[in-house]
Amino acid sequence: MISKKIIIMAGGSGGHIFPGLTIARYLIKKGWSVNWIGTKNSIESEIIPKYDIKIHFIKIQGLRNANLKKIIFSPIYILRACYQINQIIKNWSPNIILGMGGYVSGPGGIAAWQSNIPLIIHEQNKIAGITNYWLSKISTQNIQAYVGALKHAIVVGNPVCESIINTPKPIERFKNRIGFLRILVIGGSQGASILNHILPEAFFLLKKQIVVWHQTGKNELEQTKKKYKKLGLDHVLITSFIKNMADAYQWADIIICRSGALTVSEISIVGLAAIFIPYPHKDKQQHRNAEDLERVGAAKIIDQSNLNTISIVNILNTLTRKKLLIMAEKAFSLGVRDATKNIFNIINNISKQHEYKKN
Repeated sequence: MISKKIIIMAGGSGGHIFPGLTIARYLIKKGWSVNWIGTKNSIESEIIPKYDIKIHFIKIQGLRNANLKKIIFSPIYILRACYQINQIIKNWSPNIILGMGGYVSGPGGIAAWQSNIPLIIHEQNKIAGITNYWLSKISTQNIQAYVGALKHAIVVGNPVCESIINTPKPIERFKNRIGFLRILVIGGSQGASILNHILPEAFFLLKKQIVVWHQTGKNELEQTKKKYKKLGLDHVLITSFIKNMADAYQWADIIICRSGALTVSEISIVGLAAIFIPYPHKDKQQHRNAEDLERVGAAKIIDQSNLNTISIVNILNTLTRKKLLIMAEKAFSLGVRDATKNIFNIINNISKQHEYKKN
């Protein structure tokens, strides 16, 4: 039996890459062949080859904060990238193409449309990114994690790795848990400078005894270590990256983090109390992602403009492990745990329909 083929397009940030990787690994288990389209200078170039997935690198740049020269020459860059991807499609003949967002998906979506290959667009956030917004107008099927991000889209949730889905429920994790309050700090795959700067000082001011696991991102590991040492805070594990997030979520009583779509989905699936500091996008994308968890009482949102040591300390001083368990169970109630299976079924069905029409 000849295996079906899919191209997955995702790049630029962990929020696009890791959901795509979860789908890729599930498809491979089901007998599909997977190729990936990304760029050489982004994190997908380091991550995807580790899973024995062939990655094709195209030359394309995002236009956010671009200078005038890049904006003027952007049509040429896009046409060049479309040509590259058309050649990949011609040589490999995929059954279907999946776009997970990020500027790398733009020319890939156009190439899929030109080649009459079914195109599926998945939007992870509550507010669609610009690439997905435009590609949704030419795609075969739009799918989304939240209601209302894209028109005519099926709500499927965000795909999350099995180890996170299989994390014990909050009541099981908190059973017989004693000792210092456990605080997990995550700044996203790249880290978050403002969290690295403010949180050590906030933890120093706390009245209660705590233990902290702080993920800094690779650029600020050493200076964050120095900050904690200067403040005399000993119960701190400081790492640049956390490879096994399931272990970190299982360990924590509460998380302080950005509210990227994947992080919010993982927190809901695991069931974990949270303090969100959304990245201040103009469209308030991350703020919107976190609103449902705040609405049900599972999380607090602090806008970055209001973030200081006192705002963090005031929240943490009111929390006990008993309260955090209640918040964790509220978060758990919102978790969507079958997203990967839902997406696989859509991919499979659309590829079958396309084959039927061809024949």
